Amino acid sequence: MRGRGAMIAVELTEPGSLKPDPASTQQVAKACHAAGLVVLTCGTFGNVLRFLPPLVIGEDLLEEGLSILEDAFAAR
Repeated sequence: MRGRGAMIAVELTEPGSLKPDPASTQQVAKACHAAGLVVLTCGTFGNVLRFLPPLVIGEDLLEEGLSILEDAFAAR
């Protein structure tokens, strides 16, 4: 995890290593998009998910987005 202010990024690597995992990143991004959550993939290796929620996001909408993200990670 890394970030500046409200912009947060999660770097996905293969389990037990530091090797970038762009395939899993794409899986998670596609699952999020299918559920209505916009996430951006970025990074030199395409293995980073970037989030930038609005500063005025309501707590219920934030919880919904985090739930979608949790489900996307669980499905990979």
